[in-house]
Amino acid sequence: MDLLKTDMKKLYRSYLVPSLSAAVVTSVYSFVDMIAIGRGVGADGAAALSIATPVFGVISLFGLLCGVGNSVYMGKARGEGQMEKANAYFSASLLLTVLFTSLIWIVFIVFSGQIYTLFGANEVLMPLVKAYTDPIVWTMPFFIFSAYLSCVVRSDGAPDRVMAAVVIGGVFNVFADWFFVFPMEWGMAGAALATVLGTVIQFIVLCRYFFSKKCSLKLVKPFRLSIALQNVLIAGFSAGVIDIAFIILTVIQNKQILRYGGEAALTVFGVIITCSGMFQHLFSGVGQAVQPIVAMNFGAGQIQRIREADKLSVLTALFMGGVFALAGVLFPLQLTSFFVDATPEVIEIAPEIVRVYFLSFLPMGINFQATYYLQSVMRTKWSNILSLLRGLIVSGALVYLLPVLWGLDGIWWAMVITELAVVVFAVMCLRKADKDGLQGLKN
Repeated sequence: MDLLKTDMKKLYRSYLVPSLSAAVVTSVYSFVDMIAIGRGVGADGAAALSIATPVFGVISLFGLLCGVGNSVYMGKARGEGQMEKANAYFSASLLLTVLFTSLIWIVFIVFSGQIYTLFGANEVLMPLVKAYTDPIVWTMPFFIFSAYLSCVVRSDGAPDRVMAAVVIGGVFNVFADWFFVFPMEWGMAGAALATVLGTVIQFIVLCRYFFSKKCSLKLVKPFRLSIALQNVLIAGFSAGVIDIAFIILTVIQNKQILRYGGEAALTVFGVIITCSGMFQHLFSGVGQAVQPIVAMNFGAGQIQRIREADKLSVLTALFMGGVFALAGVLFPLQLTSFFVDATPEVIEIAPEIVRVYFLSFLPMGINFQATYYLQSVMRTKWSNILSLLRGLIVSGALVYLLPVLWGLDGIWWAMVITELAVVVFAVMCLRKADKDGLQGLKN
């Protein structure tokens, strides 16, 4: 499809459906792991999985940092008709991904125990955390490059290939989770092995795209390499910040929950963070679907098409946020029991926790959509500020301060208040970008 001429609604659907499908299946990895571990290992396993969740944040951080940064500038260059420049950005981002992957892989192999302690693991949970994370750490390059290549291949006009890669890997992961955890009785390590093998399959399918006739990506010698790397980092930073903030905030929440609520509350949070991860993947799917469309049309100066794409993505994010929030408000106990073999203590505290926390998903979609949209129209500074406010500055401060006043309840309300406060800033940024930035394209 021609991103500059195809009817916008048709074009948006052609990118949104594969992007959301890929996001759903990506979420299945942690979703199915939580079910398998919660029912096959028990409440301690579910709590250990919430401790291990930031590892996936690290993986997503570097994959998206390089992948999204590349997509923004590659799309803009193509919109300007500069194919050689687009490939130069691809080559530079690939080099950056290799460098980051090598560094992070070594750090996790050498300092895994210290990192898990930082994430909140205690003596009871540490063996379970290590059993789950060790296989993932040893194969970390496959995870980082799968996230990176998903962005790159989607931006090259092949969202269906990304969906196929994720679906094939995800289907395998679902079957392997059941097989390794229950018939084989491998517990936490079995769930991790299923995730590893599913990701390796996804990586292989994505790599095969580069040998197809549809692929227009080429490795070239990057010109002005330092500037190209700087641009990729700046453009991808806000997507990366989402994951940096997710890592830090999850660590803070884990420690605050253990302090104010104990392991039963952490088990409920393990369920919530699994659902939150899935919802955030879906919100990111909306942003990643519209990003190549907006970036290329921005490069070509197509103002009306940019606005139309923005409107469609906002409506999608609002609808999804409403559905997610309503699910938690209406079915809190059913959601909890679906994931874990809940103890009486968990059943007692889960409904109130889930109902409050799920309210935060209503405005969350707009905040994600604004982040990706602002990147695409080169308002990276606003995008970065938005990500920092929502992901760490406001949320982190409230997670520390509100429990002093409200106890454990303060941790859950902190997320609701954060999303509501930041969405006001997000709307202001979107309006200013439309008024100042897009009008400037006319000149």
